[in-house]
Amino acid sequence: MEKGAYSGKFSASNINNSLNGVNSNASSAETLKQRFEAALKGIREEFDDHRESINDSTNEIEANYELLCRLESKVDRIEQQLEQLQLAFASFSGAQSLDRAPSAIDLEEREKDVFLILYTAADNKPLTYRDIATAMKESEFLVRGYITNMIEKGVPIAKRYINEVAHISLDKPFKDRQAKENIVRLNQRTVREFAV
Repeated sequence: MEKGAYSGKFSASNINNSLNGVNSNASSAETLKQRFEAALKGIREEFDDHRESINDSTNEIEANYELLCRLESKVDRIEQQLEQLQLAFASFSGAQSLDRAPSAIDLEEREKDVFLILYTAADNKPLTYRDIATAMKESEFLVRGYITNMIEKGVPIAKRYINEVAHISLDKPFKDRQAKENIVRLNQRTVREFAV
């Protein structure tokens, strides 16, 4: 071989082809990197859209819950006013006089527990649903159900609202009558279990 001549393996065209291959590999890697970054950006934007939708839904749910709480408070006030009207009407018409009141009221065991809590409460301190629920270790929802059942069965329960919170008490004449006649048929076992 002559001086300065290259073998076929290392010809200039082979080196150029190798460099072009490296350049094309580098540019395809750059293209792949750009595509990957674009895909990540698209995914990130989609996640941001979903997060915003979830936040909007959460805000809407919270607003609906607050509205339901206000509506429940208003319904409770309407119930109170309706009960007051019924009591007033009954006192004017004599429909609910103590003479005509039922001689016996059958209550379920848990309703008797609510009754005893109300019966033993001080006359000057009506209880809230929460007070009764705490004493019974029950939910306020169940306590509301028990009280509604008791009212439907003829137990005269009075509700007063103080700062939009229902305060519940037994009608004083009914308490006196219960003491004399045992209208709700409390037995000693129920009273003993309640005391424990």
